[in-house]
Amino acid sequence: MLESLNPSKATVRENQDALLKYLEEKLEEKRYLLVLDDVWNEDSEKWERLMSCLSKLNSAPGSKIIVTTRSGRVASLTETLPRPKLDLVSTNECWSILKHAAYSDGSSDIPHDLERIGREIAKKCDGLPLMAKIIG
Repeated sequence: MLESLNPSKATVRENQDALLKYLEEKLEEKRYLLVLDDVWNEDSEKWERLMSCLSKLNSAPGSKIIVTTRSGRVASLTETLPRPKLDLVSTNECWSILKHAAYSDGSSDIPHDLERIGREIAKKCDGLPLMAKIIG
């Protein structure tokens, strides 16, 4: 978080209050979207401290925090809304989602080499859905 706001601050080891004050100054009255992607830390105390700090920020209405994870434990620690049960998707369904994201105009004229790459990506997804939660 600090690195994206100020790269030189990210390496400075300060106490938690000083870091919170810095974040408050940078985010005060600003609307932001913070994405914590592919999180694996299952330490509940660390999550409680982080969420406590983030809840103290005087940010603009509409600010959100999204946590993505493949860990059910992390999802249960971070969730503030009910978590839907996500089933595996087939490779064809995954390809359909990727195709729609890349060609949202409904174009079916995808170059063969791009379709081959897209289908390889869909296969590597192995049917796993992404668990995501909106916090805030």
